[in-house]
Parts: sequence; structure tokens; C-alpha cells
Amino acid sequence: MKFSIERQDLLTNIQHLYNIVPSKNTMPILTNYLIHADEQANLLRFTATDLEITVIVEFEANIIEGGKAAVLAKNLNEIIATLPDSMVHFLLEDDNLRIVCQHTRFSLKCAESSQFPLVPQKDMTNVIKLDAMMFKKMIDNTHFAVSTEVNRPIFTGVYWKLMPDHQLMVATDGKKIAEFKLNNVINLAEPIEQVIPTKGLLFLDKVFSEDQPEIAVLLESNRVMFAYGNYTIFTHIIEGRFPDYTKAIPTNNTNVLKIKRSMLKDAVKRVSLFASEDTFKVKFDIKNTSLIIYSTKREEGDANENLSDYNYSGEDLTIAFNYRYLSAIINVLESEFIEIRMGKSNEPALFFNSEMDDKYSARFLLMPLRIV
Repeated sequence: MKFSIERQDLLTNIQHLYNIVPSKNTMPILTNYLIHADEQANLLRFTATDLEITVIVEFEANIIEGGKAAVLAKNLNEIIATLPDSMVHFLLEDDNLRIVCQHTRFSLKCAESSQFPLVPQKDMTNVIKLDAMMFKKMIDNTHFAVSTEVNRPIFTGVYWKLMPDHQLMVATDGKKIAEFKLNNVINLAEPIEQVIPTKGLLFLDKVFSEDQPEIAVLLESNRVMFAYGNYTIFTHIIEGRFPDYTKAIPTNNTNVLKIKRSMLKDAVKRVSLFASEDTFKVKFDIKNTSLIIYSTKREEGDANENLSDYNYSGEDLTIAFNYRYLSAIINVLESEFIEIRMGKSNEPALFFNSEMDDKYSARFLLMPLRIV
């Protein structure tokens, strides 16, 4: 195997790939990239996998001699990141990958490439083509609400439902729910619903570009293939039935607060400086005549901010939220003014964009904290 490529071209294509490489694994081969130099197509293919998610990126290079090699991803990324912007030359000799750039030389020990897991074949026969930037918006509006508790795997992914006239993405960890609905026409024989691990979706989120407006998706019984630009992502689905989250969404929240998003975002950021590190609690004291956000950190102090530019209809209410969850919701809301619909202080609150869009809608639920 022998090839050359500009350092910046290589770095641009593999810079996100390392996110797929598992940091801890009982299979050492998974800490490697599989490099395949295709002399006939003049293409380089880099593959990374953790067995649940496989990402392949392919791009042009000057391929002098084809071949395969498995090299430690960490070492290769660190080398490429520190090299000068110049042509980089690669040569596989025996079990060593030699790297030369100007006056700098490296030699990397290679693993046995045949031990690398079987790489799935890209199949574009029955793909569904979707708007890439709207797909990114769906991911951005939901992924933050997934659970990190591995003993509840169904909550560690994003629920994705495709209907002929719309798509739905939902994530929840039991404390918050994020739902995004996209109205569009898809050529489907029947509805499809799956739970997708967030790792693959977040990789896509990093590589989306307005230069590539379309993403191709192949939905199979046990995995999904995403083809986007020069990336191909295979991800297993999470087995199990996603719970009926709609049962948790209240329908009679009559206390409605309308407020400028940026003003609320900044106020929560300031007041949260004195929120407890155990509960991350900030409290809202809401009346028709006043809105005060406050927090207290025992033995350190407290903070409060009185907001005046808002509109509120409903009963006087004191309610508390985890400011990290609250800020995550405020950050993905995008209209100038947002609407918060609340019931009692111990009942879930709903968050919406005040300005509606015909193409899509989003709503978010957040469970409050105990006032005491």
C-alpha cells in the first residue's frame, strides 16, 4: 500500500471519525482505523467501528499501490494534527505504516487488518432521500433529552417515526421530553418506527453541510444506513418498544407565560451561578405583576433577578426547575418569544416556540423540582 495526500485534505475527512472509536474495549482491533487504498478508483477508505456503529469515509488521494492496513486511530490522528500543511506520503512495509511529511518521519506498527470486523456493504437500491438540514434540525431538537442510564437502553436512543406525510423524532429520560414533528411527503409503503442510538446521529450532526442538501437512508429490520456526502454510517437499532410518552403530556396547563427567549436565557444563566450543585435548582415566582427567578447555595450566597418584560395569564405560581435541563430546552427553541404552559408547581411544564412554522413544530416537557 502506497499513497500520498495533502495533510489538510486528510485531516478534514478523518477529524470526526475518532469519535466512533471506543475508548475502552475488550477487542483491541476496534481501537484501529481500517485503511483501504483502492488503486482502481483512486480512493482512500477509512473505517471506524464500535460494533454498534460503523462509519466509512472515502475520498480521493494519489494511490500508487493499493492495499489495506489497520493502525491505531489515536496515534494517526495525533500525527496528522501536528504535521505541517504539505503533502503526506504513506507506505506500508511489512507490519509498519511509514509516514513522511517534509522532514518528519513516523513509523506506526500495524495490527492484522484481517481481524478488523466485517465492513457492511453500501446499498443505495431502496434508499429514502430526505432533506439533510431538516434532519439535522430534528436531531438538534431531540438528542439532548436522551437518557444516559445504560440499564434503560430504550431511553438512550432517539425514537424516529416515518409516516407518508410527516416524520417524528422524540427523546426522553423520564425528566424531560423533546418532540419534533416535520411535515413532509415521503414515499413509504407503510409507516416505519425505530429507536436510533444517539452516537450515530451525533456523528451525522457534526458532518452536515449546506453544500450537501440531501441524505439517503436505508431502513432495515435491525439497522439503518445513512449515506451523506462521502460518509456512510451503519447503526444498529435499539430493540424494544418506545413508551407512549404522550400520556405524560398535560392537556390542561392554564398558567401561560410568554417571554423573550434571549432575556430568559441570560437571566437563568446568571441566577444559576448560585444554584445548588446537588439539585441545580432555580425557582420561579410568577405573578401577573412580577416575575422573579432566584437560587440559593448554602453557605455561599444567593441570586435573584426581577424580570419585567413578559406576559402572564394564570394563577400566582412558584415553580422550580433543574437549570441545566431548562437551559437545554431554551437553547433549542428558536423564536424570539417562547411560551411556557404550566399547571401546579408539581406538574410538568410545556415549552413552545411562540411563532409557528408550517413545515415543523416542536414541544418540550420538563418535570419541575420540589420547591422545598
